[in-house]
Amino acid sequence: MARLVWLVVLALAIVSVTACDDGGLVTTGVVIDVQQTDPATVTGFTLRADDGRTIIFRVGQTSSSDGSFPSIHLRDHLVSAQRVAVRYVEGDDGPVAIRLADAP
Repeated sequence: MARLVWLVVLALAIVSVTACDDGGLVTTGVVIDVQQTDPATVTGFTLRADDGRTIIFRVGQTSSSDGSFPSIHLRDHLVSAQRVAVRYVEGDDGPVAIRLADAP
């Protein structure tokens, strides 16, 4: 019986993650710079990834559901050094962030 409950929970988790998946790659790390055109508009940011790479992201059309946050919140992460999870796609000019969330 416990095994059946575990399998149901696992299946629901997989369905939930799949339903929320908006494609792209994912990396986590610490924000070390934020580029803005004005106080309310973030156009890009630099991330020191957990694997040591420094990645410069442009901010694309970001999702604002399922625990994600707006790009302006990156300023808070810059100040606090709290890790972020970035879902991104490779654009013509490099990586483009499409979803931002607190890293686990």
